[in-house]
Amino acid sequence: MIPAWKIQRELETLSQQLQSLPERLIGPARQRRLDREFPASVRVDEGGAPLTDKVAIFLVYQPHGMAASVLATCQHLARQGYAVLLVANTPVSAEDRQALGSVVWRFAERRNFGYDFGGYRDGIRLLWSWSVTPEHLVILNDSVWFPLTPGDTLIASLERSPAGFTGALRYVDYPGSDAPRAGIFLSYFFLIKRAVLTSPVFIDYWEHYVCTSNKYLTVRRGERGFSRALFDAGIDGEGLYSRDRLLDALERQSMEVLALTLTYAAYTDAGFQRERDRLLAQPRRTAAWRQQVLDHIHAVVAKRNFHSSFCYATIRLLGVPLLKKNKGELQVRMRRQYLRAVEAGDLPAPPRAILDEIVASVGAA
Repeated sequence: MIPAWKIQRELETLSQQLQSLPERLIGPARQRRLDREFPASVRVDEGGAPLTDKVAIFLVYQPHGMAASVLATCQHLARQGYAVLLVANTPVSAEDRQALGSVVWRFAERRNFGYDFGGYRDGIRLLWSWSVTPEHLVILNDSVWFPLTPGDTLIASLERSPAGFTGALRYVDYPGSDAPRAGIFLSYFFLIKRAVLTSPVFIDYWEHYVCTSNKYLTVRRGERGFSRALFDAGIDGEGLYSRDRLLDALERQSMEVLALTLTYAAYTDAGFQRERDRLLAQPRRTAAWRQQVLDHIHAVVAKRNFHSSFCYATIRLLGVPLLKKNKGELQVRMRRQYLRAVEAGDLPAPPRAILDEIVASVGAA
């Protein structure tokens, strides 16, 4: 019997696809009208942090007031030397401005339209209007908890990369493999260097991007379209975390780490879960068992997101410093497994404010 959550997911996807048909017709004309109203349509207020040669566009949607994790992310960005342009898809209260002001360079309030790429575009165009071209530009949103540990080195690692276009997670359709122009970078974290920021392909993409609040189109024009536009123009990119890098790291691990990888795995496929249970129930862990575990992991990540399926391994072996907040069934199960690993001491605990929010997200699911 097909689970109710899976039927609902497929119906929602179909609905978005159908709604995208008229959206394709009216979107360009609406975008021209919105562009005529810009930047007057965006309220901009000063924060207390200075402008530096590194800027972070941090898009947030916090209709009930800023969560403590938003402050934690801004503090982390500021410690890395970034001037935070907080782009909010909802009004920012005076209390939140006060709480965030010391670590935010500027606040920009915009209408809640266009999902993350609509906010990213407004943030980029505001920088253009202010003649600000940073050495490094981080673009991220609050769909993830970041960082899971205060000393995280994700940003420093991306800055050191020889690539001008970098991202946290590279996603490649199976059976493709990690390569400088392969797949896409997932849209919740980019780091882009000045040479790419000033390139014709970057400027052209954002000048002509058509915002939409249709999720189906946003994924295709935005999350997939942005990476593909740059890669197809010959710009190489490094994704710090990828399926291939996880699989390579697992090949070198002990039996104990492989067992823990399975113990804290998350599944939405009953067959994979039964296979995992059988592997963990085997009393003798031999070379043959090891290969069976690796084969199992390969089969899972060929079908499902590698970070959501094996959060213990991605955090411990790759150092992935973030967790998705969304309510997808796999992500909810992943967060439950993450909390189990933290409680057992097998993964480090995040800051208290972030931990409380993760616990609440699982309880509300």
